[in-house]
Amino acid sequence: MKIGKLLLILCALAVPFTLSGCNTAKTDTADNGEHVDDHGHDGHDHGHGEGGHSHDLGPHGGHLIELGGEKYHLEWDHDDEAKVLTFYVLDGDAKNDVAIAGENITITVAVDDAKKDFAVPAVRAEGEETTAKFETKDADLFALVTADEAEATVTLEIEGTPFEGEIEHHAH
Repeated sequence: MKIGKLLLILCALAVPFTLSGCNTAKTDTADNGEHVDDHGHDGHDHGHGEGGHSHDLGPHGGHLIELGGEKYHLEWDHDDEAKVLTFYVLDGDAKNDVAIAGENITITVAVDDAKKDFAVPAVRAEGEETTAKFETKDADLFALVTADEAEATVTLEIEGTPFEGEIEHHAH
């Protein structure tokens, strides 16, 4: 019965996200080497308010998740048109990729009393044993991670140490 409720919520959330969304244009670099943010922040609020977190973007243009007291970061981005979630493992400064050996990272999504784990596979160049990039086209996970009603955490292992971080929602 819990799966049925989760699917009902998923379907109910999918329609508004299909009809609306945020321009997911990436951060670009100007001729002077500075980042130009063409994400279109004018006209909509990201819910930060006073005392909220900053909306710093990672080197790939995605949202940042702190891991282990800023020992590492995880950058996540969502392509609203293609329904793709991409994650990058970054260093403590959130500037450089950190390649890890894991086959996947785990996203745990909780809606009401139901929890579900999703594996997000590594994206590796042929012959490579490590990568900093993980990506999925799982439509169910995409809808849940981008929904305000769901709580999502990511779990991964870096150099033998487990890390967990919360995927914060950004109102778009």
